[in-house]
Amino acid sequence: MTNFESLLSNYQALVQNHASQFDPEIASLQQLVQARMQEIRHSEQALLEAQVIELKRITDALATDARCLLSTPELKAFVQELKHSKSDNWYTRKSETAIAEDPTTWLLATLELPIGISNYQTLEDPYAYDDERTHILYSYSLSLKLGDTEYRIEVPYKRIYNLNESRESSLKEQIDYYISGDVEGLLRKINYPEAERNQLAQELSILVGYATKLFALKPRTASFEYTSTQQ
Repeated sequence: MTNFESLLSNYQALVQNHASQFDPEIASLQQLVQARMQEIRHSEQALLEAQVIELKRITDALATDARCLLSTPELKAFVQELKHSKSDNWYTRKSETAIAEDPTTWLLATLELPIGISNYQTLEDPYAYDDERTHILYSYSLSLKLGDTEYRIEVPYKRIYNLNESRESSLKEQIDYYISGDVEGLLRKINYPEAERNQLAQELSILVGYATKLFALKPRTASFEYTSTQQ
């Protein structure tokens, strides 16, 4: 019969040998990594602060007059992407007007009123309810201002019903279904001429939709990940 005590003793000796050889090496490596990461964080701090400053300048510019985006190639590319994408949402905009791919030619560019977009916030409601059931609702809101008139826009974009079921709307769907409705409400509130209201609403909705991408920007930081080879 096998001497179990001897087997266990042999195993424990191997474990102890392993610990004495590798634990100090791993501990030393961890200290080196932590020290090096601190050096990296210190070195990148100035760049992080510069990113924060530039993001603040971007949001300030949007709050002053978001039409500063009209001449940017990024907005033009965004418009082209929207024009060639289809929405899976059941909702379809009625009486859509063709939107020029060059935003500098938009009716929006001729508007005398400044257009401010500000106060972007993300929201989470863990107890939301629709016609189906309770879910976690993710949304964002922002303020749209034309001249002296301000309007709050709220956009739900994701619903999580359980671990295996969620629904998320594309940015095009958010623009077509939620943002456009609120923009039209603002134009009615300021009694903007009905003949041009549909055109302006579509252009302004796209501008707001693109601005949400800028509000969501965060400073980039360096990251370090290590995955053990152990299975």
